[in-house]
Formats: sequence, structure tokens, C-alpha cells
Amino acid sequence: MGTPFRRILGAVLLAAALAPAAQAMELRQVGDTLVMSGAVDSNVLVRLRNHLASHEVKLVLLHESPGGDLWSGYQVGNRIRDEGLPTAVSGKCESACGLIFLAGVERSFSDGRPLADTMVGLHGAHSAGSRQPLPELSPRMAWMIRTMTDRKYPDDLLRRTVYTRNAEDIVYAFHPARYEASGRGVVECLKQEVNFKCSMLPGLDALGIGVITNPEVMALPEDVKQLLQPSS
Repeated sequence: MGTPFRRILGAVLLAAALAPAAQAMELRQVGDTLVMSGAVDSNVLVRLRNHLASHEVKLVLLHESPGGDLWSGYQVGNRIRDEGLPTAVSGKCESACGLIFLAGVERSFSDGRPLADTMVGLHGAHSAGSRQPLPELSPRMAWMIRTMTDRKYPDDLLRRTVYTRNAEDIVYAFHPARYEASGRGVVECLKQEVNFKCSMLPGLDALGIGVITNPEVMALPEDVKQLLQPSS
């Protein structure tokens, strides 16, 4: 793995570790695109139901979410799949956000953020307080990942994804074009005593393991991209 890749992942993981408590997930509509950003909280399902009852949504865009409440992630994902909605990702979408993303009937990376900064991260369940892994919750998570990816997610990788030894172990999927020369982009990051050891997994990419269904980078409307700009 080259130095630029280590620097990118190092920055992502450091930001996650140092970030303050995230605010509740925000729902914003632009045209027929619903942008969901921020932490997955326990009330987001109710807000999503209310929003869908009063708005026509044709795309759910997950934008810069560190994850959050696992149960809500399951329920929001199920609602999105029941509605037959596609999903796209802009920036970082980890943990419960990654499960919501997988629920899309079609799934794409978007141009809302540079491809180097856009990723879907999946990991095992853990206690928010003690940060201890909760392997008893892993079978349901494994079933959801396997089902939502049409059983393309490799069994060995699935076990390592959901049965983690450390709460911070995570598997990232980047768009294959991020590493165009090799056509790869699935990275496993395992927590060491202090730092992370990140390894590119040979022969695997986001399309092949079913994380995305669309090989093309989705071009978002300009008004949506304007909404995604960081506030000054």
C-alpha cells in the first residue's frame, strides 16, 4: 500500500477518533433527492416515515455519517428497501450508515465528494459505552449484509467484518476508480495497540462484493452538490 493511501486512511481514522459527539441525522430534500447526513439516531426512523409521507423521493443520498444506533440503521434500511429506493454515498458513510446504504435497491458512489474521500465502512456491533464487541448481534448483521449484497459479499470477509476482535476494526469499500490501475478498493483496518494496520484486500472491489450495484460514479445535480458544501 502506497504512502498516499496510508495518509488518507490515517486522516479518516484520526478524524473519527477526535470528532466531538455527532448531532442527530439531518434530513434535507433537494428536488427529488433526500440527503441524510450526520449520526444515525434513535428517532430518525420516525422522521423518515413522516418525510416520505409528504415528499416524493427518488434517491436517498447518504452524506458524511459516522454511523450510530444499530437498531435504527436496520429499521431505516428496511424502510428504504420496502420503498424500492436507490441509495448513493457522498463522503464517509460508516457503521449503521453503511447498513442503510446497502438497503438501496441500486447503490452508487457519487461525485458529491472526491473519490479519495468517499467510502462505505462496515464493522461489527459494539457497546457505545464500553466499546466492547457484541458478537451476539453479529448473526443478524451478517444476514443483512449477505442479503442486501445478493450474497456477493465473501463469506470469509463477512466473518471478519461482523465478528471483530476490536470495536474499531472496520472494512472500507472505495469506488474501484479510486485505484484505477489495480481495480481494487476494499481495505481492512485492524486496531493495533495505538494505531491501525490497514491492508488492501487483493482481488476485491466494491462492485464485486455487492456493496455497489452501479459501476459508474453518479453525477449529482448542481443544487444537491451546493447543499453538500461545508458551511463557512
